[in-house]
Amino acid sequence: MDLTIKDISHLLMLQEKEVQQLIKKKEIPFQILRDKVFFNKHQIIEWALGRNLPINVSNHVKLSEYHVETISTLLDKKSFHYDCHFSGADYISQMISKLDLEKNVDRGIIVQLLKSREALMSTAIGNGISLPHPRVPIMIGKNRPLINFFFPRQPLELQAIDGKPVHTIILLISQTIKQHLSLIAHLSFLLSKETFRFALENRLECKEILDIISKIEETREKIR
Repeated sequence: MDLTIKDISHLLMLQEKEVQQLIKKKEIPFQILRDKVFFNKHQIIEWALGRNLPINVSNHVKLSEYHVETISTLLDKKSFHYDCHFSGADYISQMISKLDLEKNVDRGIIVQLLKSREALMSTAIGNGISLPHPRVPIMIGKNRPLINFFFPRQPLELQAIDGKPVHTIILLISQTIKQHLSLIAHLSFLLSKETFRFALENRLECKEILDIISKIEETREKIR
């Protein structure tokens, strides 16, 4: 897909003057067709990844810094996907197709970003858990980070560090690096608890999982 300067300005959250400067200095990949400047979407995404630039796949124009107090406030019934018919080769595309996103969101870019991250190293962390996430922040039109749980019908072989197949995929999409680090810290604490790991492995109902998360997080707050 060919993009214009205006498209790139929105995608990378840069002013059009900044994009024009990048073109003038030949610091961004572009093509000239019939005296007009165009950009290849996939080339631009890879270019942005190499510079750790956030990417906007929605119609919104600003990133909001949502402070993650608890994981439970980010979750509802739509955050859990059971009996997913995933194939190892195309599970990322299949996963993104299930997300509850605004119609204007470019799911293809999200897929590309997730596949790019997996190409570096598998996000399967062991004990049947995978934590796929993009290499850079993404703006998807929500005012807070996104967490979704996927339970494949059949465990997936995703080159986990312990060699075990993955029974639970927890997708993380953050709008800023600070958000992502906070999410990872919260999830690491939850995954350190046997009750939470049991709930995931045994695919308890979403209400039960949410109750377990809330209880664990309440305990953490009391410790503080």
